[in-house]
Parts: sequence; structure tokens; C-alpha cells
Amino acid sequence: MVRKIINILAIDIGTQSIRAGIVNSQGTILAVSQQLQEVDSPFPGWAQQQPKIWWDLTKQVISDVIKKSKVEINSIKAVSTCGQMHGPVGIDKNGNITTEWTQIWMDKRCENICNKIRENFDESKLIQITGNPITTGWPSFKIKWIKENQPEIYNKTKWFLVPKDFVNYQLTGVASTDPSEASGTYLYDYTTNKYSNYMAEVLDIDLSKFAPINNSYDTIGKTQPKISREIGIPANIAVIAGGGDFMVSLLGLGLVKEGTAVDMTGTSTLFVVHKDKPIINPSVQNLRHVIDGWIPFTILDTGGLSMKWCKDFLSSVNLGEISYEQMIEMAEKISSGSEGLIFYPYLLGERKQDNIHAKGCLFGLTLNHKAGHIARSVMEGVGLALGRDIQTFKNIGVDIKQVFCVGGATRNKLLYQIKADITQIPHILTDEPEASLRGCGLLAAFGLGFIKSFEEIVFKENANCIIIEPDKKKAIEYKALQLEFNRMYDHLIGYWKGLVVPNPS
Repeated sequence: MVRKIINILAIDIGTQSIRAGIVNSQGTILAVSQQLQEVDSPFPGWAQQQPKIWWDLTKQVISDVIKKSKVEINSIKAVSTCGQMHGPVGIDKNGNITTEWTQIWMDKRCENICNKIRENFDESKLIQITGNPITTGWPSFKIKWIKENQPEIYNKTKWFLVPKDFVNYQLTGVASTDPSEASGTYLYDYTTNKYSNYMAEVLDIDLSKFAPINNSYDTIGKTQPKISREIGIPANIAVIAGGGDFMVSLLGLGLVKEGTAVDMTGTSTLFVVHKDKPIINPSVQNLRHVIDGWIPFTILDTGGLSMKWCKDFLSSVNLGEISYEQMIEMAEKISSGSEGLIFYPYLLGERKQDNIHAKGCLFGLTLNHKAGHIARSVMEGVGLALGRDIQTFKNIGVDIKQVFCVGGATRNKLLYQIKADITQIPHILTDEPEASLRGCGLLAAFGLGFIKSFEEIVFKENANCIIIEPDKKKAIEYKALQLEFNRMYDHLIGYWKGLVVPNPS
């Protein structure tokens, strides 16, 4: 029996862009539309965006992609959304936005909140409940900051919703979240897969302000007629709970097997593995997958942004726009090691408490260094930071034989050759440029019964995949550079800790 094929509206609320796609229930992408956006950083460590802009751009890309796809409107049977994680959007009892600016995942203004929790509670015991170390990334600390610094906003807020849940709320009027996001609130008990009343007491925030948890593939509501008319989609079609962007991207690539290791570089660089259970370790963070299992990970907040910073910097001194391709060409002309120039890619600090005030740093500048050296050292710095993270996983017994790569940075093959050479592990550049949108479509297809098992979509290497093998001749050179990177990193921690950072709160 031939299965019926439907179309699904997929949405990705990214950090640097918002995208929509029409995806059919077999995972084929028919059309994509995108709108770019910026991150506002008014003070050191702050990173914020406006939910109103998210929604305005979402409506725009939906309209654009429907026109571009030329599909029959009534063939769209569901909406499925993923997005950047952890940024709490306040919604009042009337459905109005209470947080004009939302602290996004990389915002670190709640550092003092985190410090107070560490001072008053045993973090090692909290990790045994949440599965996670205390970091500024988790929404509960951001919400605690709102409670202490903007009590009028906290008090009138009925729901705090992360970006994709905010969009789902606009579509349905229903407040809901999924396990991938709930597990990252720092209010989630990984042993029960439920919110923890105890953790809410620890943080002294109201658990009722957090949305009910549904499976990532569950239907949480239907599109409201008024909104449907406004954006040009059918009314009363299913809206799927969705999930965090990088877990949904893994699904979109078909990377559903336990043990898979993935480098995901877009704005940040995430190094993730798919495991049956979380890895309880203070250096590793854990989130529920959108399918069965967990995603232990490490993160470099500016892994991808470092490339953009470098391009913008070189453009500013060149008095003219330099493309990524030109930047890569500059770097290709420079030998491995950048003639002793080392870049530390911590432009927005780190999530680790001992290095939250880290800064970007070019170490070892000489009169011989030119623009190309800076370009290559930035790529090597991101690779060396990845090398530290991979070693963290190896030290706790995770066997990594190959690394799948996804994200906008995969267009930069030099970057991944550098990563392969530093880690001496093959890197596979996957051939699905819209993994997150495809993953949204597949979540909906499974939830609505058009896919019987996620095993149907297991990743298969094909001619379009690029396998980057490590250059064995560079192993000794990069091993020495990694040791030097690590040695200086340890010294810089002491310097960064002593920095006086103004706190506008």
C-alpha cells in the first residue's frame, strides 16, 4: 500500500536567521525562505533579541515560502517548529509579550544568580537531579534574573516560553514545551523526566510559569483561524511541539543511532554525542533528544561567530567588504600553525564558571603576521577549542571514531580539514543544507503516523558527502600546538578571573 504524502510547514527560529520550508512527509524539501536578523549586545556578556521581530520575520518567511513552493495551500496539513534554545519569552494572561527584549542562549547577565546558587547549595547534588552543571545558559537562571531585576515583568508574566514555543503559542494560543527544551531549564529531574518542585524551591521561581511538557512529535493544538488568515495557511491544522534546533537537525540528517558524534557549527560550535543516558560530569551538559535518548554536549558559544568576527574585522581594516571565500583563500596560503599565532575563540566568554569572563585573544603576534595569519589562526583556534572538548569526552570513556558535521560552517572545507588534522579523526561533511527544516518535517510525519519508525531515516553516506581524512603528517605539529593552546588557556583563566566586568544590573 502506497502511503499518502502530505506537506508540512517547517519553521526554524535561528539566532542569525529565521527560515521556513515546505517539507513533505517523506522528508523532501520543496522550498525554503530566509530572513536575517542581528543579536543586540548593549553590555559585555549581554546578548538579546526581540520576540516581536521573531514573529514578524516568521510571518514573512511563511508567506514567502508558500509563494515560492507553489504548493496547493490545503496540501499543508501541519506546522512543525524548532529553534535556538533557552531564551525565555514572557507572555501575560492576555497573550501579550512582557519581555520586549529576550535574553538568548548566549547571554550571561545572570552570572551572579548562578554564583549565589553555588554558594548556597551543593552543585554536585544538583547535578544528580538535573544532569547538568550550573551555567548562565539555562532559562531558569535567566528568569530568576528577571524576577530580581524586573519584578514587574516577572509578576505579570503567566508563561515563560522559549523561541519555538513562543511561535507555537502565536499559532495556537496553547502554551507547551517538549523534553528537549524542558530538560534544559535546570528545573527538570532527569531521573523522572518531570519538572522538579525541589529545583523550583532552590531557585525560588514559580513552576506554574513553565509550560506543560509534550513529546516533541505530539500535536499540541491547531492553527487559529485569525492567525491562519493573516499568514495564509489553512486553519485548524496540527501544530507539532517541535524541539531544540540542534536535536531536530540530528534527526533531519538521519543521525539517530546511539553513539553518533556530531560537530554542529552555526553561530556556536556544539560537539554532541547521542547516548541512551546522560553523561553526568561537570564538564558536560545534557539534553533530552527529540527521539529516544539523550544528547550530552559541550559548546563554544562563538565557534561560528568567530568566523564572522574575523571576516568583519578584515573588512574593516581593508576599507571594503571581504567575502568568506576571500578570507578562506587568505588562510589557505598560510602554513599550519599560523607561524606561532594562536587565537582563543571566546568572544562572549564561556559557559563554564571558571572561565565565564573569557575574552577573544590573539597570542604571539610578530612583525611577520599578516591578514592571512589572522584568518588561519581563527580557524585553528576554533579547532583547538574543539580538540579540548573531544578530549573531555575521551577522558570519560566515549569512543569517537568519526565526526559528522552539520551547519552553515560546513561550506568552509579548510576549517574542517584543520579540525580533522588537530583531532586526527575523520570528519564527514553531510549533504543536507536544511537539516533543521527536514527534521521538523520528519517529526510531524512521525507524529501524524506517516513514518512508523525513525529507523526508516537512518543516515546513509552518498556521493554528495565529503569525507575529510586527517593528515597524519600534521599530527605531531598539531599535538604540540594543542599543548601550547591548553597551557596558555590555563594561564589566561587566572587573568580573566581578575577582570572587573561592569554589571549594569
